[in-house]
Amino acid sequence: MGEILVQNEVFSGEESKYMEFKAHDRLSATQLTEMEVDKKLFQPASRTICAFLNTNEECDLFLGIQDNGIVKGHYMFADQKNHFKENIRLLLSKKYTPSVDDYRYSVRFTRVKTGDESLSVAADIIIDKEHKLLLPPNCCWCESEIRQCRNSAKKPPLYVIHIRIHKWDKERDTVGSIIWPYHTNEDGKCYKRFSASNHEIQQDTICDETRIDMARYYKSSVVKAQL
Repeated sequence: MGEILVQNEVFSGEESKYMEFKAHDRLSATQLTEMEVDKKLFQPASRTICAFLNTNEECDLFLGIQDNGIVKGHYMFADQKNHFKENIRLLLSKKYTPSVDDYRYSVRFTRVKTGDESLSVAADIIIDKEHKLLLPPNCCWCESEIRQCRNSAKKPPLYVIHIRIHKWDKERDTVGSIIWPYHTNEDGKCYKRFSASNHEIQQDTICDETRIDMARYYKSSVVKAQL
């Protein structure tokens, strides 16, 4: 992906088994308001992250791009970027089972330009203050900060959030697994990617696929031992 995207242009890619777009930036259901939950306005990004992890391929999730590929972006200063990175770190390390190692994901923020080249952009603001991970309708101070700036003459810079999920690596695994693990998300549900959508998979399916993977692993180990 290029270093700069243009708002309202079509992104050079389409949704697939290994790529998904979301216009919003909500990672988990806990970040949704009651109205958003009741009306099912958003599907939390966590479902896609979980599905990508369990697909065990290089996968990309873009937040700030509509389903039809139109680039929109999110207003963010450095504080909001740091808050987002802390949110995803806590989600994957504390709420997923088993916890997700840091090497299995990376987060980038790609700048989005508007069509109006004369648009004034506010200088970045960095405040040395701890972020608060609060539930709606409450919010962290940095979220209040960005809301106030949206209505000013100089708006914050726009970014698309790019979350890349990396393949499992036995040598870097901290849990001690001998085959790549299936993860459940913060809701205790397990998802896997099929075509361009996420599907919840049940315990019996996980057991069946794990047995197949274990058999494949031990067969490979026996072959290597005989060489």
